[in-house]
Amino acid sequence: MEFAFLLSVGVSNGCLYGLVGLGLVLVYNAQGIPNFAHGEFFMATAFAAYVANVLLGIPYALSVLIAIAFGGALGVVVEFLAIRPISTNRALGRASTEVAVVLSTVGLMITIKGLARIPWGDSVRKLPGAFSTDTITIGSLIISTQRLLIIVVAVALTVCLSIFFARTSLGKKMRATSQNTTGAKLIGINTGHIYSATWGLAAICGGIAGILAAPIIFLHPDMGTRMLLKGFAAACLGGFGSVSGVFVGGLLMGIVEIFFGRYLSTSMMDIFAPIIIIVVLLFRPQGLFGTRGAARV
Repeated sequence: MEFAFLLSVGVSNGCLYGLVGLGLVLVYNAQGIPNFAHGEFFMATAFAAYVANVLLGIPYALSVLIAIAFGGALGVVVEFLAIRPISTNRALGRASTEVAVVLSTVGLMITIKGLARIPWGDSVRKLPGAFSTDTITIGSLIISTQRLLIIVVAVALTVCLSIFFARTSLGKKMRATSQNTTGAKLIGINTGHIYSATWGLAAICGGIAGILAAPIIFLHPDMGTRMLLKGFAAACLGGFGSVSGVFVGGLLMGIVEIFFGRYLSTSMMDIFAPIIIIVVLLFRPQGLFGTRGAARV
């Protein structure tokens, strides 16, 4: 009974890590940079849902849609105003440009978090869950309805993203741009639009994770920082080149983490993610499901 409960918690946590990791992987594959502001997309979208649902009284489902739209728009605006001017600055060399963009995402992380503290302070708030019933019983297992929703949504979104990249025109253009930016430009792909779409989609992935997690971990301006580290660990473990690999990496992270915390020490839950990042980078930098790739062109 305890094993099944811990497993359900680990799987749901892992699904959240996988969703956050997916957003990180999208930006990394498109532009070759880690987005340190991704945790703030997680946080800002969750707060947008809180404002719409709790403060404005908008029905929950509509509030979620509004928040997701807000998150996607935030990602597009960030790319257009803060990332693109630096990445297209020809006065900088390629290496300097990448460093400048990474530092820009760090600045964005601090800025967005600081802006969130102006209206919200450091107090903790709660976004209601999607269901009025807190738990359901499956056989002898009692599981939180919110955690079950996390698992269902995360699996569905991962499958949809895999189909999106394999079957749709925009998805194929994103893949082409990530594989060879110069070649994509030569065949007429507007890479600026692709980058904006990628950042928007990445922010949506992080935002959905934030909305799903908020009823469990509560709302506060720092909520995205810890999740960012977990998402990075999931992406490193699964491999930055694989959508399904990142999701599996998140699942493994969540499951192992919860059992380590239960049977060894709860402090292991906080240090497990950085340990995973260090070990993977040392011994298998491409991750479990990634492959060693050529340099970006």
